[in-house]
Amino acid sequence: MRSQLIVDRMLVYQASNVLYDERFHHGVNIIHGSNGSGKSTLADFLFFGLGGDLREWKPYASRAEAVMVQLTTPQGVLTTRRFVSTDATRPMDIFFGPLHQALGAGADLWQCYPYSRPDHGYSFSQILFRAIGLPEAISDGASNLTMHQILRLLYVDQLTPIQRIFRVDRWDTWQTRQAIGELLAGIGGYELYDRQILLRETEKKYKDVSTALTNLMAIASGYGEQILVEHIEAGIATATRERTDLLTVIDTLGDEADDPATTEALKAARADAMRAFRTSRRRVADLTDAIETLEYEIADSDAFLVHLQESLRDFDDAALTFVALGRLDFAVCPSCFAQVREKAADHCQLCDEPHVQGADDSRTLAVRLDLQMQLRESTALQEERHRELTLMAANLRIARLALRRATTTIEVVRAGPATKREANIAELSRRVGFIDSQLEVLQKRLELGRNIRALSAQKEDLNNDVTRLRGEVEAIGRSQDQRKRSAYTLFSNEAKALLDDDLDEHSDFDAIDYVNFDFADDWIGINNDRHRAGSASGMVVLKNSFAAATLFASMVDERFCLPRWMLFDNVEDKGMVEERSWNFQRLFVKRSSEANSAHQIIFTTSKIAPELEGGDLVVGRKYTKAAPSLAVIGQLDSSQP
Repeated sequence: MRSQLIVDRMLVYQASNVLYDERFHHGVNIIHGSNGSGKSTLADFLFFGLGGDLREWKPYASRAEAVMVQLTTPQGVLTTRRFVSTDATRPMDIFFGPLHQALGAGADLWQCYPYSRPDHGYSFSQILFRAIGLPEAISDGASNLTMHQILRLLYVDQLTPIQRIFRVDRWDTWQTRQAIGELLAGIGGYELYDRQILLRETEKKYKDVSTALTNLMAIASGYGEQILVEHIEAGIATATRERTDLLTVIDTLGDEADDPATTEALKAARADAMRAFRTSRRRVADLTDAIETLEYEIADSDAFLVHLQESLRDFDDAALTFVALGRLDFAVCPSCFAQVREKAADHCQLCDEPHVQGADDSRTLAVRLDLQMQLRESTALQEERHRELTLMAANLRIARLALRRATTTIEVVRAGPATKREANIAELSRRVGFIDSQLEVLQKRLELGRNIRALSAQKEDLNNDVTRLRGEVEAIGRSQDQRKRSAYTLFSNEAKALLDDDLDEHSDFDAIDYVNFDFADDWIGINNDRHRAGSASGMVVLKNSFAAATLFASMVDERFCLPRWMLFDNVEDKGMVEERSWNFQRLFVKRSSEANSAHQIIFTTSKIAPELEGGDLVVGRKYTKAAPSLAVIGQLDSSQP
């Protein structure tokens, strides 16, 4: 699936007052206004509404409560909503449908997603990545790339130093910049990113298992070889035989007549033995019931997981069928078989709801995400149930051992008193009790040994998986070298073509053989010279040309993951003369009109080219200090599509 992002509409509001509401279109979109009129504020709202982490707001922005952005993606139409705040990592609300429907939707139809990836569920970046068609990628093995990180390359703002490729970020690392550049250039591909994410998850499991094993080994450190399962099982067998022999001796001792003291002692012993027996039996029964219940839940959940997997496959098959066949025309109602009345061409034949471009796809995405989330969370719960079942089984083995001891004790005390062997019974019983305590300790030690052996085997398996996955990642990475050279060459050629079309009387680049760059080190140069431009305005042209080159390259080569969208807020920065800015704007329009693939370029300017002013490419009115971009223009209304 080719990655794609189109902003259809942006709405900024405060309570019920609309401060900004404009529609955007495919191709070039121009936001025009004088300096200080709020153009950069609108660019910031687009950045924030798409998932950027923005904390410092311009004065005009303090009027706003929230921003809503309607997006068209390969998976359908979505509407995002984020509330303005100086707090970091704000969450995002997403409605799977167009903005006018979102305005009238109840709170239950919106889904709130966090900024960071949670243990269960999705972050809003994961949702938008799936909708746009971006593979999930990791930056340095520790964190996933987010929409904020992607937008650092797609949003060319005024505050970032002109010699840098990426928007400034306080948590920036070279690994993150490298990962962003390679992801958007399509260098890694889905296979590499899937392997990288699986490798990171496997490494995390390996670390967790290693920690658990280290803790158990610390507990077992005082036992030496006596913690080995084979030694413990041999010790249990020996102690059990000795106990059986002692009970046999007790049972075959002499038969002197009873005396009152012995009778009372035996009554007390019977009572104690019965209490111990009942407690042990209740413990075994409770654990047995709990295990049976848990096993039933596991079996039921296994069936549910199979159902979810089948539902997801069936759903994808149905979605493909719908794409192949399109909407079906019904002559007869499938419910009551009555003749279906004729509806307008752009309305559903059955429910008469108007068709909205992309709305069916967005509902499809919502259902698929819900199924995927259910599958993911159900799988995690199932793993927890299996761990709980293992622990219960170990406790049941210990409880059954205690029950056997209690049962044997009852049988001994029921054999009756014999004063002739009173002393022998006491001594032998003491020895039996000592063996019982030994067996209990050995049984617990056996469970510890079994856990250590199981964790050791799991650690070894995970270590093998980590080694294998690292090898696969390295192999895929080596195979991507050719793709990297191809993508980077296309970047350089596209940037050189733009710079070659710069106005000769203002250009300060001299002869350009190639444009080189480094995502990791965050710089751009000409002929391997980072300081080739002789002026600040020349550096602005170089920076914008390279950013535009990444966009135009993605329009030429479908293997690029860059979503064919870019936002510029500095096309005439650093004292650039208006003729040079006009030339750059004309290059944008020319290249956009020649493109065969859907794309979107949004740029702000105070020096619009004369032939573009007032044309179809301009979004909204011209903004001035007296009539800035954010102003009360009406009330929220969900009835307007």
